[in-house]
Amino acid sequence: MSKRSKTYNFNEKWELDYFFTMLNEKCCCLICNTSVLMPKKGNLERHFNTMHGKYESDYLLNSSARNKKLQELKCGLIAQRNIFLKPRNQSRSANIASFIVSHKIAVKCKPFSDGEFIKSILEEITDPLFENFKNKGEIKKAILDLQLSRNTVMRRIEKSSQNIIDQLQIDIDRCITFSLQVDESTDVSDTAQLKSSNIVIIEIVCN
Repeated sequence: MSKRSKTYNFNEKWELDYFFTMLNEKCCCLICNTSVLMPKKGNLERHFNTMHGKYESDYLLNSSARNKKLQELKCGLIAQRNIFLKPRNQSRSANIASFIVSHKIAVKCKPFSDGEFIKSILEEITDPLFENFKNKGEIKKAILDLQLSRNTVMRRIEKSSQNIIDQLQIDIDRCITFSLQVDESTDVSDTAQLKSSNIVIIEIVCN
């Protein structure tokens, strides 16, 4: 029988005792941002006493000063994380918007270059439309970050098309039966022919 690995759970009391908190499933020091792999009391205590022993005397345990310092450090950590998360979220939003515009261009069978035309319109209307908005600058920057060049729109449409094909393939692989609807026409000799270009899957029965 294989030996089971021991798991360690973080105790919230250690936040005040050793200025540690859990961040992305890692035990992180609020003072120096060092991560400790195993959230064991001994590991946290050793790090705190070795690296930040001065905090023990400057901020006595269970004192209001220690509680205040803990909250300051936690707020600082959150603010620091937001600095990195905000650009990432903005980039994700810009990508989603780019895919939406590219999808509309594909549906309407418009030229790929229309993406740049749409962006130029958005840039032109930003000033009058959002004149009294406090976050006008952020809105303008978000529009400027939109990637809608001809090549970008083409890639977005190709990726969307491939995604639809992949999803359809997954559904077909899971099916036990399916039915097809096809159009029939006759040639000059009155011979019936199926118009394969109009084949449409209308029913799928999956496991």
